[in-house]
Amino acid sequence: MTATTSINGVDPAAVRAAADRLRARRDEPVRFAAGVRWLGGYRTEAHVGPEPALAGDEPAELAGTGTGPSPEDLLLGAVGQCLIVGLAGAATTRGVRIERLSVDVEGDVNLPAAYGLADGHPGFQAIRITVHLEADADRLELDALVDHALRRAPIPSTVANPVPVTARLAEG
Repeated sequence: MTATTSINGVDPAAVRAAADRLRARRDEPVRFAAGVRWLGGYRTEAHVGPEPALAGDEPAELAGTGTGPSPEDLLLGAVGQCLIVGLAGAATTRGVRIERLSVDVEGDVNLPAAYGLADGHPGFQAIRITVHLEADADRLELDALVDHALRRAPIPSTVANPVPVTARLAEG
């Protein structure tokens, strides 16, 4: 039996195997899904992945009860989580050992437009990410790693390059 060699808690062989599987099916999108249920007021329950449901709400200053993260908070968290996954994967494939990695993600939302009080785009006007990364590479290599991960991370890419979003009322 061979021991699994991991870098940054990621098995490089598993990353290569995943890339090989995706390469073989490069024209087939990989589907993800979530189910969200209304609990009354602005409270929601999101079923995402195998974990227990995630509570959501709006803050009290926006007429919610503050019992969970807002949709905006969840989006920023998804951007940050996706970028970290991309950084960990890219660092691992390059043999760069991470000692510390975190991101701070913040954004500005045009809530007056969302409430119908002003014209304009009701979503995020800008999202800013600060990456805190200590690893066994020089600053130039780490900057290149961050740039690479940001270009390849699906969630930041989706936010930066919007895709069509549709909604339809279910039958029955």
